[in-house]
Amino acid sequence: MEKALWGVGGGAVAVFGLWWMLALRGDGHRLAGALGLLLVLALGVAGVVRLARGDGGAAALGLTGVLSAWIVLAITGLGVQDQQLLHDRGVTSDGTVVRAVVTSDPMNGRGPSVTAVDVELADGSVAHQVQTGQAHPALGDRLQVTRDPRGVVDTRLGPRPAAPDRTVAAVLLAVLTGCALFTAFAPD
Repeated sequence: MEKALWGVGGGAVAVFGLWWMLALRGDGHRLAGALGLLLVLALGVAGVVRLARGDGGAAALGLTGVLSAWIVLAITGLGVQDQQLLHDRGVTSDGTVVRAVVTSDPMNGRGPSVTAVDVELADGSVAHQVQTGQAHPALGDRLQVTRDPRGVVDTRLGPRPAAPDRTVAAVLLAVLTGCALFTAFAPD
């Protein structure tokens, strides 16, 4: 019975991990992400209980793999999801820098630099606090920005991004699935 429970839990974690990695949990799919997180936590609690009883050394190793892969998958998924959303529905506009935000970090030896800009777009609207990354635009510079019409993803400098490469996510998902199955069928 316990192995069946671990198998169902591991399989559910893998399915929700796949759902999450395909960036489907954005608008209207937050429930799937929340359920996936709850299943991972439940699997973690079950693993801790099994360890406390002293009868799950191999399962604990698999559980450690599941939780580690899930954490890395979640971090990777955030970047993939934002890039996918901007690729799918991002709107690229030309604009002019109307305000530059200059900051410095004297503790790290970094002098003043432009870290964000306000950009007046062709339609007269203003995109506020657009992060500049490695670019250092000045007042009056003409830029291209990509923004999400729904406001889910922050506005970014540059044209609409290409679709994200999901190779790392696919490998992590395979590791997650393998660890979940190992945990489910590990010897007692």
